[in-house]
Amino acid sequence: MRRPTIAVMLLLAVGLFTTAEAKEEARSLSLEQAIDVALENNRYRPISRLGVEIAEAQYSQVMSSYWPQIAVRSAFARLDEDPTTIFPEETDTYTITDFLPQPIEATVTVPEKHIKLLDKTHFVTTGTLVLPIYTGGQRRGMRQQARAGVRAAKQVVRRTDLQVTYDVRRMYYGALLARELVQLGEDTVARLEVTLELTENLYKRGSGKVKKTDYLKHKVMVESIRSIVSTLRSNKQLAEAALVNTMGLDWDTDITVVEPEIPFVPFEGDLKRLVGSSYRFSPDWARLEAGLDAAEGQVKEAKSGYWPKLAFQGQVQVLANSYDAGIVGPSERKSWRIGVGMELPLFNGFLTKQKVREARARLERLRQQKTLLHDGLALQVKHLFLGVSRAQEQQESAGEALKAASDNRRLNVRAYQDDLVELQDVVESQLMESFVKARYLKVLYDHVEAKAHLEFVIGRE
Repeated sequence: MRRPTIAVMLLLAVGLFTTAEAKEEARSLSLEQAIDVALENNRYRPISRLGVEIAEAQYSQVMSSYWPQIAVRSAFARLDEDPTTIFPEETDTYTITDFLPQPIEATVTVPEKHIKLLDKTHFVTTGTLVLPIYTGGQRRGMRQQARAGVRAAKQVVRRTDLQVTYDVRRMYYGALLARELVQLGEDTVARLEVTLELTENLYKRGSGKVKKTDYLKHKVMVESIRSIVSTLRSNKQLAEAALVNTMGLDWDTDITVVEPEIPFVPFEGDLKRLVGSSYRFSPDWARLEAGLDAAEGQVKEAKSGYWPKLAFQGQVQVLANSYDAGIVGPSERKSWRIGVGMELPLFNGFLTKQKVREARARLERLRQQKTLLHDGLALQVKHLFLGVSRAQEQQESAGEALKAASDNRRLNVRAYQDDLVELQDVVESQLMESFVKARYLKVLYDHVEAKAHLEFVIGRE
């Protein structure tokens, strides 16, 4: 009945060691140093910051509509021949008076004439000025959208920084867990080797208490655990490589975590206060609010299609031509005009109505998504809060179990030296201690990971 117990313990130990694969780690670095390096080198941060630059440039483009638009256009042209106009033949009857006693009537026929307008080579410069006076709310709506776009882009930067920080913390502690498991495995092998040596001595002494089969079974156990330790060492290297990648360093960078152990700091927090904090700090919540603001701006822009648009207009023109008659006389070489233009929409096939309908539908959809995010964010915070609380409770019980397992292992080893217990009891107690300590380390990791995840979701820096 004892053999199945030892086999089960071995399988549990193997399962725990293999499932506790380290997540990632890094070059004699503390956690704070690893985060600083990641924030400096991570590839995603420049991308998100360029998004802010794009949004700010779009906002500046919208604000340009509040300034007068001034343009100067020049054109030099040479035609194949001089431009002319044709006056057709004309016949009119005229009454002649003043120098005759009696007025007389005369019919005069003027033949067709070709009149030159300007020389075939000419240069024209035109300066225009347009200043919008009233756009029916179009500029205001576009400005609101652009400003909301800048806010949303900045929240993307915050989310990226939070993601990088969370990933580094998770992987750093994962690498630390991998290192602790490697150390635990090596300690377990060392203890089992001491027991194996003691077993060998008892077997060779020929007391009859320990048989050769007991020695061989114990040797198989030691070599099996040694194989598991090799796997744990490989997992530790993978964890460190993953942390290097997250920090944005070269793949062949060699790093080492310097934290002595996985810390345990009890978490004190009120669930309702944490949920409220998530609505203030979460980048996802802030982005959605910025989206609602932009959607309201879209409605204003669409409604501007119902209203007239007014603009102040001015123009100055200079025409340079060698011909002094036609349309380029001295008074026509320079000209200017100013005025106010108006565009009044009368009917566009219900286009404006459908644009307003679309904008309102988008706004309502975002409002519904806000309700979903409100509930989903609260549920996610509650789930993580319960995870942190559960890990804290498990830490206390796992610590007590580890203490009891260590005492049990020491008593069994001492009793085995005095031939008071069997070999299987000693091996079982050693594996039990390793299993319980591995479980305890995993609880510590779950606690720090859940706290990091909670802060990531809430959006705290």
